[in-house]
Amino acid sequence: KDDDVIISSRGRLTRNLADFTFPSKLSQDDNQRVTSLIYDASSFNQNYYYVDVNNLSKANLRLLKDKAILSENCSALLLSGEESFCRINESDHLKIVEYSPGFDCKGVTERCYEKDSHFQEKLQFAASFELGYLTSRLRDLGSGLSVSIRIFIPSIVLSGHFKEVSDFLTQKNCVLNQVYPSNSKHADFSEFIFDISSSNSFSGAELDQLAQIEAAGMYVLKTERKILAEFADNNPTVVLSFFRQSYAKAMNSLLLSYDEAVDLISCMKWGLSAKLIKGISHAQLNSMYFATKDGFLDYTCNSYAFEFEEDIKSDVDLKLKRLRAAVIQQTFEEIKNEKSVS
Repeated sequence: KDDDVIISSRGRLTRNLADFTFPSKLSQDDNQRVTSLIYDASSFNQNYYYVDVNNLSKANLRLLKDKAILSENCSALLLSGEESFCRINESDHLKIVEYSPGFDCKGVTERCYEKDSHFQEKLQFAASFELGYLTSRLRDLGSGLSVSIRIFIPSIVLSGHFKEVSDFLTQKNCVLNQVYPSNSKHADFSEFIFDISSSNSFSGAELDQLAQIEAAGMYVLKTERKILAEFADNNPTVVLSFFRQSYAKAMNSLLLSYDEAVDLISCMKWGLSAKLIKGISHAQLNSMYFATKDGFLDYTCNSYAFEFEEDIKSDVDLKLKRLRAAVIQQTFEEIKNEKSVS
């Protein structure tokens, strides 16, 4: 839903077991004890698959980090597909995480609380009447809930309305973070991807926090679409130039870095939203942000036999860049240009 602007939605609930210190201060025995208690309590979900991070190969570690499932200090995972998982003994004992493609803040929040209610039947979480759920970071105190959305807003930025939107989100107690900062001097479409999240979990009840992010998402969604329609109508040559340059680079490059891939994918998204192209969907393009990452390409490289040119077959970095270019070209080959300059 609305995945032209809202790439994905994420819900996260932070919980800590009573009578144990935070993970950074846990002894090895207590770390294992907390892990065992959480694992035993997870039996309500038959789809959960327990993963000891210490037993993962480097390739799998990289893959899970690319998917934003695994973080640096996490000691174990409960996996139930790519969009539903729990981190154990990261900065807190338990983090319940739910993802959805597109705009679905309510859905990810409901799924988080559904799992939380099952864990609560077997575990006692640290909380106080005055502060709510106790967490290692002050911003997570209270409900422990964090809802965020990943947005793509090229029209807002290019038209000079970014500060206006940013100021509005700040007033609504939301935080805006750029996902792929770039040092490029030219217009880089990777710079137009941001995460919006609530600034803290203690301002208002859970429903208020959810409504806050939903309202922010709806505001950004309507603003981006409105500005895009006006910008594309008033600047057809500029818009078409961006698209054609990116498409030519994508289809003729032999080697592509990940930064270049994100730029090209994002430019195609803008072209699709502006009705310049057809033959591909936003869902396909959104999936490419992961499918062109080093971890996934490396995993693919090791799982299948590929023929590489002689001068790059012994260089891992160049092989990944070559494979990335091939993946981009295979995905883009069905794209058709719908407009020309009048």
